[in-house]
Amino acid sequence: MFKTEFVYEFVVAQQQCTLRVPLSLPLQGQTIGELASRLTSMHKLPCYLQTDLLQKLKSFTEHEIRQFEDAEGEAALERLRNGVEEGALVAEWTNAYSQEVIECAKQESISNDVMFSEIYHCLIHSPALEALLNLEHTYAIAVSDVIARRDQDLLHLEQRQESEMEEAVKRLGETYTDEQINLLAQRHFENTQMIESKWASELSTLRDTQKREYRDWVMDLHEDSEEAVPKLNDSLTAEQSPRREESFTVHLGAQLKTMHNLRLVSADVLSFCRHKTHVIEGVTVPQPQRLQTAISLYSNSLCGLILLVDNRLNSYTGIKRDFAGVCEQSTDFHFPDLELQFQSMEESVMRGNEKRAQQRLTSSTEDADSLQSGASSGSERDDRALRLNPGDFYTSRHSNLSEAHVVFHLVADDSVRSLVSDISSRHPVIMGIRNVLKACFRYDVHTLTLPLLLVHEMSEEMTIPWCMKRAELVLKCVKGFMMELATYSGQGSRTVQFLVPNTLSADTFASISAMVSSIFRMSNPVIAKS
Repeated sequence: MFKTEFVYEFVVAQQQCTLRVPLSLPLQGQTIGELASRLTSMHKLPCYLQTDLLQKLKSFTEHEIRQFEDAEGEAALERLRNGVEEGALVAEWTNAYSQEVIECAKQESISNDVMFSEIYHCLIHSPALEALLNLEHTYAIAVSDVIARRDQDLLHLEQRQESEMEEAVKRLGETYTDEQINLLAQRHFENTQMIESKWASELSTLRDTQKREYRDWVMDLHEDSEEAVPKLNDSLTAEQSPRREESFTVHLGAQLKTMHNLRLVSADVLSFCRHKTHVIEGVTVPQPQRLQTAISLYSNSLCGLILLVDNRLNSYTGIKRDFAGVCEQSTDFHFPDLELQFQSMEESVMRGNEKRAQQRLTSSTEDADSLQSGASSGSERDDRALRLNPGDFYTSRHSNLSEAHVVFHLVADDSVRSLVSDISSRHPVIMGIRNVLKACFRYDVHTLTLPLLLVHEMSEEMTIPWCMKRAELVLKCVKGFMMELATYSGQGSRTVQFLVPNTLSADTFASISAMVSSIFRMSNPVIAKS
């Protein structure tokens, strides 16, 4: 936009008159016709002059705008001929953009959780690292002590109730009646519930207190960061429990190759979650894995673990109960407890199941008739609404596990353990692994541990041919998934750990190791002979 002056000469009653009007071009908020009408009204010009005024005003604006644009173009070409200072131009555009964003963008305040995560990430990469880990380890010991006393108390209660029930059953018909035995069982159940509630309340209070004290201590330490903090003791070393494992470096892709690290590990799946006790010179210290987990907690290189679970969103049975027991061994200072995370997922699971039901209803009229004719109680409907299908997975976040930040709870049914009917590459659990890998590529999970045989424990019926066939299927599928995902997710290196049960024989482990080398393209060194 630029300013100019419009001069209009006209004759009225044989007198020469001149009208001078300052203008800002291009016109904003009005047209040339509206401007001509306004000038005629303001300066009381004869109405027969309005047509002539409009024509001259239109010619004037077009001529002035064309001249201005030509001058701007010539100036730009002249600057191009003489050279442009790129740094100054970039700085000018940056300042203009920043000022525009500051004026127009919505001002958002930083939450306490975001501030705490930034401060923790800063301190964990400073000499205060050892102090942080020692405090976390002290809190974990306190929680473990309460859990041990709880388990001992429940064990004594169970033994006493068992002896009372056995004595009552022996005297059935003499001293006790059926009704009295039922009342005794009811009293035992109420006592157990009361003791469990008491210890659950004590654990919850302890964790809340530890989390509050820990956050306050981190904030205070950050404020006093200018003072000297203890340096890391490089002489502390701890012997880790041995694992049977083989490592490989592979290249994937036909033209644009990407390098990845593979590892075949024989271990218990929960060993990637448990913190092992290390005693050095009589002092209990945190294990080295806690150091790595803490350093990479708020980084772009997270660690994930696939845990095969049933179709219920809880932690009451099987490996889910064991995993929940590992999680409660220490307080998570950064994320909600496991039960709270499960509760927040229930609404999402119900929405997903409702969407699936609607899709089935629209695709099949027979299904709609059968659903309308069937009758079930409200509790049964709620239970079905919270059940997952094979291949579905949900995630939980952790900062208190040994070697995992994210746990992918992958739903698997009995078909993966069946020896009669073998699975194919289109099996829901295999496709679930593909979706887990896709999430890892998308959300910076660079290390993923997955069960190679799709089971966490071996059984006597799982023969060597069955293990080899299952391992071959999973290895080939994972290779294809990684090649597919690498095409649109960047060329960063990933680490995939194939986990097999620790009860697998050494010969089978060696055979699977050789299979990994044959399926994946290995990165072999080039030896030059002179």
